[in-house]
Formats: sequence, structure tokens, C-alpha cells
Amino acid sequence: MFIFKLQSVLEYRINIEEKIHNEFSEKKRELDTQRLVMKSLINERNNLIAEMRNMQDKLVPADNFAVHFSYVKQVRENEKKQKIIIHQVKEEVEGKRKELIEAVKKRKIMEKLKQHHTEEYNSNLRNLEQKASDEMSVLKHGRRGT
Repeated sequence: MFIFKLQSVLEYRINIEEKIHNEFSEKKRELDTQRLVMKSLINERNNLIAEMRNMQDKLVPADNFAVHFSYVKQVRENEKKQKIIIHQVKEEVEGKRKELIEAVKKRKIMEKLKQHHTEEYNSNLRNLEQKASDEMSVLKHGRRGT
């Protein structure tokens, strides 16, 4: 029975890959969430601007208009901050992607090594079986001749 001497290393690399994959997935979900926040800020800003346009047609106190204008400014500032957050999370996602690719490479190297060792073991086993079979044939042939 073949036992891969580096099985614990392979299992370790598999565990590391799974851990990094989970972290990568978590970062992608965070990026999606941050994009949704940005989308809601843009929608909020567009709704406020539409409200302000409607206010122009009506008699509305100037302070109401000013409050809306200030709020639009604040939403735009929030959008700028959100763009920075999205950019940072994108960089984190890309970093995790690179880590994941490296972990996959390391795992595949170990799996190739295991496969190579398994094939080598099986080849040696076949050779031993062939030698034993040949030896049995020689012994049988030797008995018949006597």
C-alpha cells in the first residue's frame, strides 16, 4: 500500500487554500456590499435633485431649498468617501486573488508530486510482480526438465 510521505504537507496546503478561498469570497461579498451602498447613495442624490427641481416650480421657503442643497452636498461627499472605500476593498480582493492563485499552485505542485510518487510506486510494484512471475516460471520450467 502506497503511503505518501508528504501527505501532511499536502493536507496543510489544502487547508491553507480553503482558508484563503473563504477570505477571498468574504472580500468579494464586502465589495458587492460597498457597491450597493454606492448605488443607494447615487439613487438618493438623484432623488434629492429631482425633489429640488420640483421645488423650483412651487413656492418653497428658501431654507427648505438650502437644506436640500446641503444634504445633496453631504451625499456627494459620502459618495467620494465610498469610492475610496470601494477602491481599497478592490485592492484587498486583488491581493486575496493573488494569494489564492499562489496557494492553488502550491497545492497542485504537491498533488503532482504525490501522483508522481504513486506512479513510481505502482511501476516498482509491477516490476517486482513481473520478477516474481518470471522466477516462478523459471522454477516451474526447471522442475519439468528434471
